[in-house]
Amino acid sequence: MPNLESAALNLIIESLPTGTIIVDSQGRIVRLNHQAESWFGYQHDEILGQSVELLIPDRFRSLHPQFRADYMEHPRVRPMGVNRDLYARRKDGSEFPCDISLHPLPLQNDMHILVHIVDSTERRLAEARQRHEESLRRMQFMVENLPAGAVYVSLDTQTILVNRTFEEMTGYTADELTHLSRSFVLLFRDRADEVRQLHDADKNGGFRSSRELQFFRKDGRQAWIEMAAYRYNNHEVWLWHDITDRLAAQERLVQSARLAAIGEMMTGLAHESRNALQRARAALEMLELDLAGRPEMMTLSLRAVSAIEELQRLYEEVRNYAAPIQLELRDVDLEDVWTEVWSQVQQVHRDKEIRLTSLGNPEARQTRIDVYRIQQVFRNILENAVAVLPPVGGVIEISSRLVDEENGHWMEIAVQDNGPGMNREQIARIFEPFFTTKTRGTGLGMAIVKRIMEAHGGSASIGTPDQGARIILRFPSTR
Repeated sequence: MPNLESAALNLIIESLPTGTIIVDSQGRIVRLNHQAESWFGYQHDEILGQSVELLIPDRFRSLHPQFRADYMEHPRVRPMGVNRDLYARRKDGSEFPCDISLHPLPLQNDMHILVHIVDSTERRLAEARQRHEESLRRMQFMVENLPAGAVYVSLDTQTILVNRTFEEMTGYTADELTHLSRSFVLLFRDRADEVRQLHDADKNGGFRSSRELQFFRKDGRQAWIEMAAYRYNNHEVWLWHDITDRLAAQERLVQSARLAAIGEMMTGLAHESRNALQRARAALEMLELDLAGRPEMMTLSLRAVSAIEELQRLYEEVRNYAAPIQLELRDVDLEDVWTEVWSQVQQVHRDKEIRLTSLGNPEARQTRIDVYRIQQVFRNILENAVAVLPPVGGVIEISSRLVDEENGHWMEIAVQDNGPGMNREQIARIFEPFFTTKTRGTGLGMAIVKRIMEAHGGSASIGTPDQGARIILRFPSTR
């Protein structure tokens, strides 16, 4: 039977690539090689005779003597890998993951244990990377093949992956949407922090329900999505369903009911008030005959007549807004339409020096429209622009281009000025009926623009230029 001082035993132990320790039946360390000294940080002389529990982390130390006693009662070979999560403690108190094998070793009439130790830090890191990569591949496959816009979020790295549907929905490529914080800014712009806080609140609540959010496409257009989110370990998956068309349909139903009620009310009101207003005007005209030579009183009478005419126009404008739109379509060049309207607007605002320029693709101006209605559209937009531009130096630019998207082919006309622009409330409410920032008027101008464009199968929206206001009109392309 070999003994501890055997030269052959010492040679074998020192030649092993593993950290090797020999422990006697009492759990004392009686031999270790240089590799073990290096890993644990102890000198040979200061650890010999010490309990092997010295090398066990504090949180496991109290349990280890019983494990050791059970093993000594039934000694057997225990290969590495049987227990996967083992840790050892260095002299400085730090820990490292390790794999350990045990071998019974009879020496000098006593049963010893030959302990082989391998630092498994690199192996475990490699396995963790492999698990992460495999999880990522599975998640990517699932996300890429979902019919909804899908986003995979790694909470560890704060990075995201998006599928093709999401790219098509937002207009951004996957390469542009890689970092979580930047993606919030791109998609929600000045509301990025607010939306991030809402998302964090939903996350803390366990994502129990979906949320409707408005976001910006890359081209500046706004759209609505219903977002459902799911948490999986340190990952999240977001599913985006585009609900823009659904909300628009709901809004059209509500708007139709509202317009029907307004139309009915205004028809009755106009009928009842028409005779009264006509009598009031006739009385004022007769009064003017008695006011000859009294200019101050005549001025008051004329103001009263003007107020009656203004009231009649307001009645008529509201009634026309609520009435169904009937279109008489014909082929035209849109530039001819807005040029004619601009000449009329200029006549009214001769006190301002404002320049209008046209640019873009001439093919993006040939379409089929109701000329009278689209003249209303350009008149309302141009009047609004002129109202906010300074007396000198104002510029209005009308550009045109062709746009091909999954939802159709469009002719896009953008009307942009170099005025003060619109604030957030104005942008959000510009197309609402009766919303106005002016001291006079009904606030129906841009609401009429929206109704007319939708009646043509198109749309009206607000762009986000660096300066001024930008109104975007889209007509179905006849190409």
